[in-house]
Amino acid sequence: MRSIMLALAAIPLTFALTGCGGTKITRTDPSQQIDLSGNWNATDSQDVAKAMIADVMTRPWHSNFRTANGRNPRVQVHRVVVRGTGDVIDTQIFTNDIVREFINSALVDAFSSTDEREDTREVLKDQDVNASAETRKEAFQEIGSDFILRGTILVQDDQEGRTRQRFYSVDLNLTNIKTQQMVWMGNKKISKIVERSR
Repeated sequence: MRSIMLALAAIPLTFALTGCGGTKITRTDPSQQIDLSGNWNATDSQDVAKAMIADVMTRPWHSNFRTANGRNPRVQVHRVVVRGTGDVIDTQIFTNDIVREFINSALVDAFSSTDEREDTREVLKDQDVNASAETRKEAFQEIGSDFILRGTILVQDDQEGRTRQRFYSVDLNLTNIKTQQMVWMGNKKISKIVERSR
């Protein structure tokens, strides 16, 4: 009987030791470059966004627009499409990085994507019914955008034995909404060699 009681008492201790023995968590600086798999990651997203914005802001379209209109261009950032296989890329993180760089430049007025605008329009509808007349915001007061930014991330994989190349080609283009004229196209490539040990 005593041996059975000792065995039952040891079960929770066994589960406790098993449950906490296999996981180690290390906090890192989000700006630190970390490559675990060779796949697209946070560093790639930030680097490409900064390089693209640095390029687009030095091209003639911007100064031409300011000279003609006397104000910042208004840009709506749309979704970026991923084409290729073998990688999962959250493009929302990437487009958020682009919008952040636009806003921080103070040279472009950035506007919400179509999906995000729908959320705001729902709030306006709700206010129209529930908010007081003094605080209610009027509908049909949106500011139209001048340009739309959109693009693709092309993913290509090549492998020989234990060595694999991850290749990304990011293409963005800026189009005048009124005229449909493409005023800028940028490209940034990333290539990574991943070698697996035996």
